[in-house]
Amino acid sequence: MNGLLEKTARRLEPLRGKTLALGVSGGRDSMCLLHAALNCGAVEKSQLLAVHVNHGLRDQADSDELFVREFCLRNSVEFRAYRVNVKAESAKNGLTIEQAARNLRYAVFYDLIGNGEADVVLTAHHALDNAETVLMHLFRGAGLDGMRGMSDGGTLPVVRPFLDVYPCELDEYCAQNGLKFVVDDTNFLDDADRNYIRLNVIPIIERRYKGAVRAINALSAECARSCDYMESSIDPSLITYSDGAVLIADDALIGGLAARYVRRALAYFTTVDITREQTDRVVALAHMRIGASVELSGGIVAAREYGRVALYIPRLECDAEYPVALGGNYIDGLAVDIARCDVSPQSVKGGAVDFDKLDGAVLRFRRDGDVFTPFGGKRKKLKQYFIDKKIPKRLRNRIPLICRGDEVLVAVGVEISDSVKQTADTAVKAVVRLRR
Repeated sequence: MNGLLEKTARRLEPLRGKTLALGVSGGRDSMCLLHAALNCGAVEKSQLLAVHVNHGLRDQADSDELFVREFCLRNSVEFRAYRVNVKAESAKNGLTIEQAARNLRYAVFYDLIGNGEADVVLTAHHALDNAETVLMHLFRGAGLDGMRGMSDGGTLPVVRPFLDVYPCELDEYCAQNGLKFVVDDTNFLDDADRNYIRLNVIPIIERRYKGAVRAINALSAECARSCDYMESSIDPSLITYSDGAVLIADDALIGGLAARYVRRALAYFTTVDITREQTDRVVALAHMRIGASVELSGGIVAAREYGRVALYIPRLECDAEYPVALGGNYIDGLAVDIARCDVSPQSVKGGAVDFDKLDGAVLRFRRDGDVFTPFGGKRKKLKQYFIDKKIPKRLRNRIPLICRGDEVLVAVGVEISDSVKQTADTAVKAVVRLRR
């Protein structure tokens, strides 16, 4: 059996019985993958779904789609074509054309997997693609994880059968099998980062260091093994999720695995491009004062809290206010229940009040100048009260308050003011609770 067919069969053998969505552009690499999948003997033709995403960026885009469609028709392979608006995606989200095209391609694959129409995605990325990715990550400031290259499909079940295949093998396979393919002229423009590395950087390195690409891929494989080992050493209990934030315990941010904990935490936010600069800035917070924060990409804020660092996307401030009443009270997606209940203040922490003393009060979030007199305590600024209670800064704007003017009568779910406590004369006893 041909060497390329053997490699393909070895990678596809574990996928017997699964529906495989092959990304087929019509170029050399993807046509080799489709042809090899059909002829390696590891999977049945009925398992294959050829997927072509028409980006509409070139005059030849429609003829490329037709080329793939006709190949599939001749070979009785199921074919799907999708048209996407890359320019609109780029403008809408401030992405490069390359990034926008990739996002839209993968959105198609996610839909196929999510709809149950496919089980696994196959892409034709090969050894040179992997080396380019490693160099691109290196130049952008990635850490060890970036050096592992393209071996992982992330949350999408991706298999890349050609990662140990070099372009010369693909050329030889096409020649041996008379396999035709289309040529994308934009691959020869060095405006995109990947093309620049392929056309300019790698040729210079290869002239000086023969076998440099293979050495890069060997390093990539070694880094992948090292990353997997370190990943297995992580204590998952040091990363938690609560109240809309990912929390990293201080213990995780000290030592050689600190950056790895940060990367795992940032992975909760799927849109983030995780770089060494990002991880370094978060790790540094562990040695800063409480309340220190940094802004990361994707609108994420990392903030130093008590014994941890929190990662979160801030909500827009809500200035609304609503009169309070018995029953359900609502503000910005939160529910505050006030119910008649003949209980003492001590039996329901921070929630049992004299309802008549809430007359004229409103439900809102905190504002500058708010003051609070804790149950049995002295009057102070609400900000100082929250600091004394060690309530993280990110949560302070999401604690519903029952107020009269700048006087906070109830910090819902936290404590009531001494001014609304029950007395012997209380007519209507009520409990204030935050519904969760």
